[in-house]
Amino acid sequence: MQRSTAAACLVAASGLLLLSQLRLLPQDQGVLLEVSGRPVDAAGQMQGAWLRLVRRCGTVTALADGSAAWQEAQRVLAGYSPPASLAARPVQVLSWGEGDAQWLLAEVRWGGSAIAPLDPAIVPLARRGGVMQVQAGGVWSGDTGPWSAPVFIRRFLADRLPALPAPLRQCLDPQLRPFSR
Repeated sequence: MQRSTAAACLVAASGLLLLSQLRLLPQDQGVLLEVSGRPVDAAGQMQGAWLRLVRRCGTVTALADGSAAWQEAQRVLAGYSPPASLAARPVQVLSWGEGDAQWLLAEVRWGGSAIAPLDPAIVPLARRGGVMQVQAGGVWSGDTGPWSAPVFIRRFLADRLPALPAPLRQCLDPQLRPFSR
């Protein structure tokens, strides 16, 4: 009988120790889980994993580096915020639709200007009247803090630019360090 009591105490102590390392942290954008003093976006990580399983990316095309559409996106990005944007270097460009219904979503390094450096960005572009244009209201640049960056950026795009096609937003898998965690 003493053995079962000792085992029960050990299990209870282990559970209490684990619970003492976890805490919910309500924030403006949702709730974080604090694990041993470190905030973790557990819900965002689960949401991102679920989206990777259920999304349908058949209508989204990853443009080839150097293709005509890639080069057009690069030209438009270079003119977005000169002089810092002149050395725009897309890391990836996703495309959805065609003609005046075409949308692009570019993940961009700006090449760095000592005068006015720009942080990496996720930049939506849309063709209007035959001209590809940056959709400035949906440009994301910066840190997402403790939040799961891909989930945070997809939510930002949905809120700021509702016209951006959902498959394009959902199929964005950022590659640059500030956005891929």
